[in-house]
Amino acid sequence: MIVHEGHTDRVNSVVFSPDGKSVVSGSNDDTIRTWDAHSSSPIGDPLRGHDHWVRSVSYSPLGDTIASGSWDWTIRLWDVNTRRQLGQPIRGNHPFLSVAFSSDAKLIASGCGWSYNPDRFAVQLWDVESRAATSGPFKGHTNNVKSVRFSPDGSRLVSGSEDSTIRVWDIERGITVIEPLSGHTQGVRSIALSPDGSQIVSGSDDHTIRLWDTRSGEIVGSPFEGHTNRVYSVDFSPRGTYVVSGGLNDTMDTGQGTAMIVSGGGFGDIWKGQLHSGGKVAIKAWRTNTMEPCSYQTVKRAARELFLWSRMEHPNIHRLQGIIMFREQYLGMVSEWMENGNLHEYLRKQPGTDRYHLCIHVVSGLEYMHSRNTVHGDLKAANVLVSSDGIARLSDFDFSIMSEVSNVVFSESSNSRTGSLRWAAPELLLAEVPKRTTQSDIYALGMAMLETLTGEVPYSECRQDYTIIKKVEKGTLQNRPLDILKDDNKGNMMWRLLQHCWRRNASKRPSPGRILDALANHICKA
Repeated sequence: MIVHEGHTDRVNSVVFSPDGKSVVSGSNDDTIRTWDAHSSSPIGDPLRGHDHWVRSVSYSPLGDTIASGSWDWTIRLWDVNTRRQLGQPIRGNHPFLSVAFSSDAKLIASGCGWSYNPDRFAVQLWDVESRAATSGPFKGHTNNVKSVRFSPDGSRLVSGSEDSTIRVWDIERGITVIEPLSGHTQGVRSIALSPDGSQIVSGSDDHTIRLWDTRSGEIVGSPFEGHTNRVYSVDFSPRGTYVVSGGLNDTMDTGQGTAMIVSGGGFGDIWKGQLHSGGKVAIKAWRTNTMEPCSYQTVKRAARELFLWSRMEHPNIHRLQGIIMFREQYLGMVSEWMENGNLHEYLRKQPGTDRYHLCIHVVSGLEYMHSRNTVHGDLKAANVLVSSDGIARLSDFDFSIMSEVSNVVFSESSNSRTGSLRWAAPELLLAEVPKRTTQSDIYALGMAMLETLTGEVPYSECRQDYTIIKKVEKGTLQNRPLDILKDDNKGNMMWRLLQHCWRRNASKRPSPGRILDALANHICKA
């Protein structure tokens, strides 16, 4: 086995050159690297030009050009011999999650997603020479397009999506030639075509691999089962007789003898643990005796909510990786360890960071949650974590049933109601039986964005909760921090947006999509 080391962050895509002599890789460290396939040596320096994650790489059929698709909304072409970028990048309106060359190297296909653009779930063809789209986007998928491949004869394009389907497109007409290939119960991560183009193989988040007949769209045989987690990559052998697959296997010793406690509370603790693979995780544990008074139905509903949380996948959502019985006395929720801590802490350590872009991260995560009919319920900077590469991710959702089960108090970034009055909408503070809604989330979002921009909690001049409640009753809003939100075009637009989030009439508050559009397309460009 040959191990290539050099990237400083997660590797998202690896492809062999057509002659099999080299390998190209794209990473979250924003670089592309090429390697000798028969030794551990890199070939030259990293290819630099992207300013965000490189999600996909592809060799041209002759192996003389590399295409790279990135989260920075560009596709870049690289000369393999000179190791220089070829011309201007292809620019889109969304992150490029997958790229592929046609068999004649005249076209590049892209799969898109994670955007507020109306065409965010589209497949697009680009002319390599002109760097322009050859036609309108191929529409049909309803979620992120994670994988695209051309047929060997170049007449068809196949795409796999997180909407759990695979589509086969006619390149000339931009329409599907058969019904969507349905069978996976969760998102499709990777697809490949057999050398003769007669079959498609797909790998999915449902832990299975499936074969499909390209002409009929029918499943060939039974699914391949054996993976215990998501299948990230699939391909055919050169003769088409074998299928190779790669997947995730995040297993851990539930005893976690080396785990360290990092914070504690009245009902539970947060521990820093480790997977068998070496990855660091946070274990939020509460003692099982806190659940004893709960009915079976309540615990069952809690399990359902945890399942829904585990299925949330978005760059701005802190994903639940699993549930364990921790040290035989705790029920533990396992998630990725975030070295930068919460957003409030991160802003203190990195005061020069782009705070408007952090606001975009928070809004993007909330838009995704609301699209899944989920209310956050306790949005504030202390409940937003920041990854090692500066990406804000929503955490500590105030699931109503989970609160009913345990009322767990872990730390300042937990679901504790303590201190959350500052972000709470008027209808929550003044109603006899408050109910958290998507509209109350928007009010809290406005407060969280103000907190992100200023580094101060809302109503920082008030020490007592009673004082805050009286201000809310009177309809007294926050004072505008003119040192941060100046009396200019950008500052005025941002202040108006915050005021719209704080409207007394909850139904008049903007949606996350409108807020995202205002931030990304107007305020950040002012």
